[in-house]
Amino acid sequence: MTIIGIGCDILYIPRITKISNSPSRLNKIAKKIMHETEYENFSKLIHSQNKKLTVSYFASIWCCKEAYYKSLTYNEQKKTPFFQICRQFYKANNIYENNKPVIINPSDHEKNIKVHISLSHDTDYVTSYIIREKL
Repeated sequence: MTIIGIGCDILYIPRITKISNSPSRLNKIAKKIMHETEYENFSKLIHSQNKKLTVSYFASIWCCKEAYYKSLTYNEQKKTPFFQICRQFYKANNIYENNKPVIINPSDHEKNIKVHISLSHDTDYVTSYIIREKL
């Protein structure tokens, strides 16, 4: 097993809160960066009127996508634009492992690549770390 990429990101949550003051703007960005599975969950959160949870969900997704993109090699990044890569995979929680975050990416699975993810929330920040490993 060989590590083929490491990426990390930190996001200031009040920045997303500010964007969420314009729901159409937040929705437009969500459509650009979210896989359809993530977007379905996001839409449900928007309709629930729970702004704090909606912002937290959006920030977590964005942070994971940024870290994942940073874990790609230069050639992988060059080949596929950020927003296109974002919609190819999604973050989920593994209910069999204490809701541990996981990245579901068919492309990585086909290439025998395992993705390890760590996601952490604080009052004003969310951070994520990604390690891509060739099996």
